[in-house]
Amino acid sequence: MRKFTASVFVVSTLAAGAHADMWPHVDGSMKHLMVSLDGQVLSVHIEGDALEKMEMLRYPGEQYNHPADVLNEKYYNSRYGWLADGFIDLPSGAGIFVSVLDSDAGLEVYQGGMRSMLQMHTYAPILGTDGNNDPWQWGGTMVHNWYAVAAPGLYDATYKVYVGDASTGLPLAGYTPGQVTVHFSAVPAPGALGLLSLAGVAGVRRSRRGC
Repeated sequence: MRKFTASVFVVSTLAAGAHADMWPHVDGSMKHLMVSLDGQVLSVHIEGDALEKMEMLRYPGEQYNHPADVLNEKYYNSRYGWLADGFIDLPSGAGIFVSVLDSDAGLEVYQGGMRSMLQMHTYAPILGTDGNNDPWQWGGTMVHNWYAVAAPGLYDATYKVYVGDASTGLPLAGYTPGQVTVHFSAVPAPGALGLLSLAGVAGVRRSRRGC
């Protein structure tokens, strides 16, 4: 009888978690995409190991609050953060934009913000996601966008980063753009599969006991 009670508790806890008030997880340390402008030459470099693959995790059964629900049942990561590397002096009416040069099929990107302010993120599709192929304008402050995929595997995306007209997004003449490639590895979240397996075992035990 005590084993049956424990089994029901595990299954009930999983079911309740799917409907709880929940925002996406912020796993792992920040890794910044450092943007600098030397005269009219823009450049981007990644902190630490530029070839490190960011681990994208999936949490089965979790349902996130709107508008973060675009991440439901997906592998995701928000470690990459855009950050100014020193003072950036732009001409009036100019901005810094990011456009897609190449991206593996299935890699999605959603508008983020400060990692500690998840409820302030718009989670709007950007950088080729859901047909939004417009250049994304970076506002100059730290921004952690959300990268997501539906299936496990390795994913890369290469972006052009340039100085453009703030109204049209078109590149400004005379400025040299930068380029950066981000890397991801989508894997199951540690313990997530084990927890679901435990729930399955609990159900089998209950049926075998005929309770």
